[in-house]
Amino acid sequence: MTKTTKGAIALAFATTLLSTPALSATDLSSKHVILVTCGPSNPWCKVYNERIVGLLKDATVKVTVLENDLDPVQVNQQMAQAVSQKPDLVMVEPADDKSLIGAVKKAKAEGVPVLYMDSPADAAIMDDIAFQVVADNYSLGKYAGENIIEGLKAQGRTEANVISITGSAGTAMVSDRQRGFMDAMAKEPAFKVVEVVSNNWDPVESGRQAQQLFAKYAAQGGIQAVRADADYMAIPVLEAARQAGMTLGGKDGLIVSGSTCSPEGIAAIRAGDMIGTVTADPWTQGGASAEAAIKFLSGETMEKTIMVPEFRVTAANVEEYAEVCEK
Repeated sequence: MTKTTKGAIALAFATTLLSTPALSATDLSSKHVILVTCGPSNPWCKVYNERIVGLLKDATVKVTVLENDLDPVQVNQQMAQAVSQKPDLVMVEPADDKSLIGAVKKAKAEGVPVLYMDSPADAAIMDDIAFQVVADNYSLGKYAGENIIEGLKAQGRTEANVISITGSAGTAMVSDRQRGFMDAMAKEPAFKVVEVVSNNWDPVESGRQAQQLFAKYAAQGGIQAVRADADYMAIPVLEAARQAGMTLGGKDGLIVSGSTCSPEGIAAIRAGDMIGTVTADPWTQGGASAEAAIKFLSGETMEKTIMVPEFRVTAANVEEYAEVCEK
């Protein structure tokens, strides 16, 4: 990728990501794309899918959507169904990277190109995918860590117990985010990450896990901060904290950072309940994926990896990112 200064990237973010990507000058009405993706019960996925489908249809591409509950078995079944139809491109949102190796190799053998999205493809299939559009997942975790450290320091804390609630453990995106988070937290060793738990991007389970950990550590100094892998996973953590009699933010309340920014996350930051979030919002990620697909279908040569830049969001700059995060 071409190296760009952070300021230039931020300017590009502010000026272009809210606009509709330019449609292809090539007639794509004969092209067929199958989108294998998570379903609308997941709030991030709902906006993401709508963005992708809308832009592809605007470019006159025929789109078939196969939705799942981020179940690896279901994703593999849908991949087999998609490949059997011999579309011009399969776009897949993975539930588990390792489990998709066979399906992607099968697609390559059948001459069906695959666009892998969000989570970096396993090294075993990098030669088999057509290309990938991924979030800068390491930075997502790193920025969440920086949010938490800033919040704890502002409270004057010299030590703290921190927990991390992540999405599906089987994807590289989750491990990359957690690695970025741990690298950030390692710079402040007195702020200890005492628990890391995962779930299938489930907001209800996130709240339950937080509730259990608040109780577990109540006699061990308590929990002072939480990182959640998505804003919609962070909001139930806030509610669990309230139910446990904890305060949020401020001088001595629980510090919570979300990620993949959302309307609810922006509202929580404005209210002072959440210290911050990070981008990788579905509108931007979906737009980047759709635009890349359109270019590929138009015959353009694509880079193997297209990484979408991500940005830290706090109370200090929330209004700069609010419009795109509230899509």
